[in-house]
Amino acid sequence: MKRILVVSPNYPYKGESFYPFVKNLCDEFSKLGYGVTVLSPQSITSAIFHGKKLRPIKRIDEVSGNKVTIYQPYSITPSFKRLNLYNDMIRWSVLKFLRKYRLTPDVCYCHFWCSAYYVLPYMQKFEIPMIVASGESEISLLMSEEQMTPVFKDYVKGVVCVSTKNQNESIAHGLTTIDKCEVFPNSVDSSLFYKQEKRNCRDKLGLPHDEFIVVFVGWFIERKGPCRVADALSQVSDVKSVFIGRGNQDPKCDGILFKGALPHEQVPVYLGAADVFVLPTLHEGCCNAVVEAMACGLPVISSNLPFNWDILDESNSIMIDPNNIDELAEAIRKLKENVELRNRLADGALKKAEILTIEKRASAILDFIKRKI
Repeated sequence: MKRILVVSPNYPYKGESFYPFVKNLCDEFSKLGYGVTVLSPQSITSAIFHGKKLRPIKRIDEVSGNKVTIYQPYSITPSFKRLNLYNDMIRWSVLKFLRKYRLTPDVCYCHFWCSAYYVLPYMQKFEIPMIVASGESEISLLMSEEQMTPVFKDYVKGVVCVSTKNQNESIAHGLTTIDKCEVFPNSVDSSLFYKQEKRNCRDKLGLPHDEFIVVFVGWFIERKGPCRVADALSQVSDVKSVFIGRGNQDPKCDGILFKGALPHEQVPVYLGAADVFVLPTLHEGCCNAVVEAMACGLPVISSNLPFNWDILDESNSIMIDPNNIDELAEAIRKLKENVELRNRLADGALKKAEILTIEKRASAILDFIKRKI
């Protein structure tokens, strides 16, 4: 196995902050000597309606002397997201592209089940083995379950699950079987996310040295819970906060030091300047932001739900009901007032993050692929 085709619904371009986990994995595959091609369709319709510039259809990323080739063919999609029609139109454009360029990798690695749906007929025709990475917050089949799940179960060779929760969901939907699955929690680029001196980080950002700072990183949407964090902070005295992200919600409370989107490479210094990371998210596969916060040495306050159970426990976090504002406020207050607990959880976070590096994850996934194909 030398050539890997990675299919993903999106791929970061010029410092964009979304889907960095796909790029990190592709870069690491490339560093390990594999030829990596990425196929990530882009919607002309979405670009027009949201005022975004279309990306080049083909580009090459240089990675430590190696190359990752990225194809982003255009697709026309309905402005309303009726799932079957939307995904059928993307599938049509992807299959058209594959037939034109006759890509013949040794294995096709699909980020999420929707990507597997896009390329399945082509991979079947040319007998190219498929691996699916199930990392969705919620698995949406985007197809007739009766028609498609038996095909996936028979043809997909292995499933990389970011959490036990995702593994169980994939099996429950009839997409795969337990013998084809293995859990690989999301990981961190340790060259970017690591523990830094808090005072130095605050000096760089012009933040006060003597304040307790809570940081939130994630989309500003109901699922992630920025407004729940703001409501909880309003119940705790003498606390400052940083909200990193974008979306349709606007968290408001006293003491906000920064609020807005940042390039991914600028996030670590804000994490390094904070005392606690808070994310009361409702649904995840396995949250990259949580792993990145732990790698920066932050104790975590997050949801007591199954998607967190592979990475969080009492050694590195306080797990709360993400809908309970009072419980969230009490957790923040506890870590503010109890320095010993805060330090113990920070140490536990660093220890857990040591095994969640992109280097270790990429190598383990490659070993898994070789076993399965």
